[in-house]
Amino acid sequence: MLDDRVRRERESYDEGEVFVESAKLHARFEHVFTGANSRAAEHHFADLVRQQSARRRVLSYGCVRGDMLMPAVLAAQPRRLLVVDVSIKEIEAVKTEFGNAAEYSVMDGHSLAVPTESFDLVVGRAIIHHLDYETAIREIHRVLAPGGLAAFVEPLRGNPLLALARVLTPRARTKDEMPLSAAQLRFADEVFGSSRHLFFNLFSVPAGMMSSIVFPNPDNALMRAADRVDRVLARTPVKYWMRSVILAWQKRAPESRGRTR
Repeated sequence: MLDDRVRRERESYDEGEVFVESAKLHARFEHVFTGANSRAAEHHFADLVRQQSARRRVLSYGCVRGDMLMPAVLAAQPRRLLVVDVSIKEIEAVKTEFGNAAEYSVMDGHSLAVPTESFDLVVGRAIIHHLDYETAIREIHRVLAPGGLAAFVEPLRGNPLLALARVLTPRARTKDEMPLSAAQLRFADEVFGSSRHLFFNLFSVPAGMMSSIVFPNPDNALMRAADRVDRVLARTPVKYWMRSVILAWQKRAPESRGRTR
């Protein structure tokens, strides 16, 4: 069954139009992704990745092109950068974009052909929710060196309105992908031993959809107000209703105990 899932994911990107349809959706409601709350989260993620990449061994878990992630890694001059993805098409695209700045390999994220504890940072965007979650988390934990960091941006499933939006846009998604639940986050927190997450985009989602229609610029009063509300709600239990989360898991060293939140 896992092999079938991997095959479907590969075909969705190599032969389907998931990337194109997703890009159309982002363009239609651009302010959701470029408003104040999203910009703050993106800068937080880029800063985190840049700090953790300097002179370290970095694994890009899934291809990422056209945003701040890869430039942030490369700016830090990592000792090694390996980019892996199940899609040949995506590997070729990111190789064209970044050339000799990294190594590239087609791999299944459930079973990476790399040694145990061989990376100091494993980083990715919107990838774990495409995989068998527990298998992926354990594999990321395996390849991460003690004290190393796993940093990801992933969608959440708690909000029923966002779930409805996903149902209404099936062509922008693959068959097997499933946004993450609070229980899944807690599972990974236990596996790694230390976690520090940033939740974002609740009111900024409907505000961004409206703003995309009404305003030419995402830097407007509506989006700034939504950002202020979302920053407060991100520190409450309502955070699991947000659109996305920046996940930061640190692998517990053998002598370490307990975890931080």
